[in-house]
Amino acid sequence: MATLRNLAIGALRLTSASNIAQATRHISRDATRSLTVFSLT
Repeated sequence: MATLRNLAIGALRLTSASNIAQATRHISRDATRSLTVFSLT
């Protein structure tokens, strides 16, 4: 679980997220947003 969380935090940092907590809350509201962070759409 820690590995997946670190992967997500690293991906958010690569997208220049200034506030990791705020970015994770924003992404968690819509499942398709996580796909854009990983450039899958």
